[in-house]
Amino acid sequence: MEKSFSHYDPQFPHLQETPIITKIHLTARCILPKSEGGLEVKVLFIDTDYHFNMLQIVTILEHRLPQSTEDIIKHCLGKFFLMNCSSSNQLLITLYSLETMFCSHPSLCLFILDSLSAFYWIDRGNGVESLNLQEVTLKKCSKFMEKLVKEYHLVLFATTQTIMQKSSNSTEKSSSLKLSCEEVDIDYRPYLFKSWQRMVNRRIFFSRHDNFESSNQMFSIVSHHLKSNNIIKHLFSIRENGVHF
Repeated sequence: MEKSFSHYDPQFPHLQETPIITKIHLTARCILPKSEGGLEVKVLFIDTDYHFNMLQIVTILEHRLPQSTEDIIKHCLGKFFLMNCSSSNQLLITLYSLETMFCSHPSLCLFILDSLSAFYWIDRGNGVESLNLQEVTLKKCSKFMEKLVKEYHLVLFATTQTIMQKSSNSTEKSSSLKLSCEEVDIDYRPYLFKSWQRMVNRRIFFSRHDNFESSNQMFSIVSHHLKSNNIIKHLFSIRENGVHF
């Protein structure tokens, strides 16, 4: 699938609730029945940031289902698999153990990793002088995720924190994106290893729009397809029952 690797970069890392609710909304859309506008597929969510809130996804399901009985909610949640990892080594071991799961659950189509960069700076600061040795575990994770995506036809949605920005006097290539006649300014510089950067074919940026005249906080999403250079922008708001475009 051409859109197998999506890379998500929140442009407001101080606002943790908003990035995670978008991923919870995506998860809910996938596990909902087709009769209720869902995709009715299974989702694997590996949470390395420990931000996932099960109560939020239950709340979204209750709002989206006209008859949100306990049995229907359980049926939807039966399509959702949540795992936690607290180190890059644990993440690698977890990935190696997933093939049995994908074989036994052929309708498992979406793989969300939140986030790939959770252990990056911990590994960089572990005392090893060589950059290659510092990144070796995450590189193995990346390589094995690529194998899983190709063999089991998965969509991989991975996130990183936007913590590397261009300096004002930098000679680096501009990261601004053009959207029709509108300038989409994204101050972002990729910092993860090059093998991961080559895997990504779509990068997604989120940003917040301050509107003091309205009680509804608005956000924007910019999706940049790296191969075709196609750029799409949408505005959305977040309510109790999920994301509204």
